[in-house]
Order: sequence, then structure tokens, then C-alpha cells
Amino acid sequence: MFKGIVVAVVISFAAVAGSAGAATVRAGAAEPPVSLSAFALVPADFDSGASVASNRMTTAGGLPTLIRVFRPGAHLRGSTLDVAVSVVMLEPDAPSAAADFASLGVAAHSAAGREALAKAWGLAFVKGMASGAGKKAPTVKKTIVGAPVASGSSAIRLPVTVVTNIGTVHMSLGFVQGDRIVTIDLLIGPFGASVSSSAATSAVSALQHHVQAGFTIANAAAPSIAGTVAQGQTLTAAAGTWTGSPSALAYSWSRCDATGANCTSIAGASGSTYVVGSADAGFTLQVTVSAANSISTGQAASAATALVA
Repeated sequence: MFKGIVVAVVISFAAVAGSAGAATVRAGAAEPPVSLSAFALVPADFDSGASVASNRMTTAGGLPTLIRVFRPGAHLRGSTLDVAVSVVMLEPDAPSAAADFASLGVAAHSAAGREALAKAWGLAFVKGMASGAGKKAPTVKKTIVGAPVASGSSAIRLPVTVVTNIGTVHMSLGFVQGDRIVTIDLLIGPFGASVSSSAATSAVSALQHHVQAGFTIANAAAPSIAGTVAQGQTLTAAAGTWTGSPSALAYSWSRCDATGANCTSIAGASGSTYVVGSADAGFTLQVTVSAANSISTGQAASAATALVA
């Protein structure tokens, strides 16, 4: 079953139980190479009243995970929220994230899958309530997951209703996948109050925006070339600095004129190092770095070297 389902249960627990819920995941996880904070909901995504209560790194389902919990009272598209939680998981690679998201979609689109999700989330929610309040867990009378609502090919939201012996809880769960990231939002209204479809849609749209922005590649510092510019010597390219979390870098070396212009690609020179040859005499050399992930690409060239004697 998709790791995100497990994490959604953890989030349901953590949202109500506060710090007690955090004990269900391994706290103190190291910051991963991709900054997860950029992909989570922020106060500006809400209409008003939103402020962050806690922001913690954990490991859930074996994945680096960020859990951001907002204080009660945030307003979003006509809904007042008792609970608003944003979770960001980092998968090993884009295919793994896409496959896990697809498995969630399969579960969400079947009656049996939705029933399993409903039971898991309902039980986790009431256990979280009991842990936070320090008393016996309420009794779940019925848990219902409504039909999934897709937003493009990489976002889905599900309405969940949990009927307990102390009241009915309505929640919305949204899932967004992009490159190596799967994000989840959990919105819960006060007892008996529903979360509007416009609020649920707005939260998912905000996550889609964050994922797109977070994986839009741009060059922040140009590539460079180190080494002695002479025949027989090895030059080494540094990739430069990139935003947008590229997962792949490619190199292409070129011969340029004395001014560093009119460059022509060198056949077969596609590594991070290049051995200067006799054909390079009278030219300058340049390296171009291409950065890519599954969402965007970027390219930047180094300054040209000195003239090869």
C-alpha cells in the first residue's frame, strides 16, 4: 500500500494529538538534500487566521518527511478549520513518487480501497483525539470516504467523514505529486461542520503551485572550468549552483574563438572532465551544463578559458 496512506494516518494522529502524535514517527531526522519546506502550505495560502504551530522533520514510512501543523482558526474559502496540516514526503526518485501516487489513485477509485482508507484514517483520528486529551478513544460508528476529485494527472482530493459517539468530523485530504515529492494536506472543520469543496480545492491548488515553483530549475551561479589550459592537460568542470532541485546534470564542451564566441560543440565531450587536445590549439574552451528534473530543465555556460596554445 502506498506509503503516503501510512503517512496520512500519522498526520491525522499528529494533527489532533500535537506533540504526542509526533512520537509515532522518528523525530530529529536530518534535513534532506531537497528542502521540503518549500513544498508545504504556508499562511499566505489561507484567507486569514493561519499561523504555524509546529514545523518538524521526521521519517515516516522510511521517507524523509516534513510535518507542518497550523494553529486552529484558519479560514479558507468559507470554511473555518480546527485542524490544518501540510505534510511533504521525499521519495528516492520521480518514478517512485509517481508509482506511489498512482497506487493511491487506484485505491481511491475503488469502493474497497476507499473503505480501507476510511477505516485507517478514522481509527487514527480517534486515537489521536484520545492521546491528545489523555482519555479513552471515542468510538467510531461509521467512516465514509467520498468519491475522489482529481485535479490534473498529479493531484487528487478525498472528502472523509468520521462519525463518532461524541460527534461527526468532516475532513478533506489532498494529495499532490511532482518529481520526487508527494505532498498531503489535511483540513478538518469543527465538530459537525464540513470543509467546503472550494477550500479543499484551494489547498490542493496551492500545493500544486508550490510543487511547480519548487521544481522550476534556474541557474544561480554559472558553471566554471578549473585546470591548466594546455594540450595534454585535464580540465574539470564545476556544475555551478542551481535552484529547482535538479536530479540530473549533463555536460557539453565546446571550442570557441579567441573572444569566447562562435562556439562549436566537441563530439563526444560529454563528461565533467575534458583532456585538451591538439585540435583545440588556437581556440578557447567552454562547458555548458544542462540541469533537469521531471518538471523542468535549465542550461548555463561557463566563461571561456584562455586561448589554447
